[in-house]
Amino acid sequence: MEFLKHTVFLLFLFISFSVNAQEDTIASDKSDDVFPSQKKQYFVFSPRVSITVPHPIANKAFRKSFVGVYEVSAGLNMMIFKGAFVGVTYKNGLFKITENKIPDLEANMAFNNAGIKIGTDFFVGDKNRIIGSAALTVGNNWTTFPSFRCKIDGGEPSIKGFSTTYIEPEVNLFFLIEQNFGIGATLSYSFFNRNFDPYELCLNEWSQFDKENAGNIQYLSFGFGFYYSFLKKKG
Repeated sequence: MEFLKHTVFLLFLFISFSVNAQEDTIASDKSDDVFPSQKKQYFVFSPRVSITVPHPIANKAFRKSFVGVYEVSAGLNMMIFKGAFVGVTYKNGLFKITENKIPDLEANMAFNNAGIKIGTDFFVGDKNRIIGSAALTVGNNWTTFPSFRCKIDGGEPSIKGFSTTYIEPEVNLFFLIEQNFGIGATLSYSFFNRNFDPYELCLNEWSQFDKENAGNIQYLSFGFGFYYSFLKKKG
């Protein structure tokens, strides 16, 4: 239920962003514009890169422990028919425990995601200078905890990492500089099929946690991305 609530919120933000962008585009038609209208053009292949910052949500213990540092993702989409695509994607990211979260403990949570993506691209506005994109990724996650230690005996926690499945809906809005190149904003919501338990990492020895704080690892990411496409699709 929590996942559905955040997904609806994510889609609401994207729709609002798209409507505002379309209104701005229509308004700019009334004045001279550096970017003239262009014909709709679809491309077969589209490699994309995004840089975002993750923000822990949902799990109280996870939110209490970590702040997001960065995410870098890269992938390749192939359009199967106008607007619809499938693709592959890879993501590397990092969370960190800071002094204002848990004093006297410096530790990181590093992760790598690889998945298969399905989604759609669509033009926004009359000038065909804005592309909206919505997609869903399903894949596998590999998470490591390379620098955690127990406070009481100085030993290592019971786990050093885990592997699990994940799903990630995302929305993007790209402003085209050229017919096949643009930059824009990206928003995504990641849901790991695994609970975050602070007791597994000895975090209960550094700060106070409740067993009720456990839950699936979830986070919201926002940043910017690059759109590029090649090999024009005929018809």
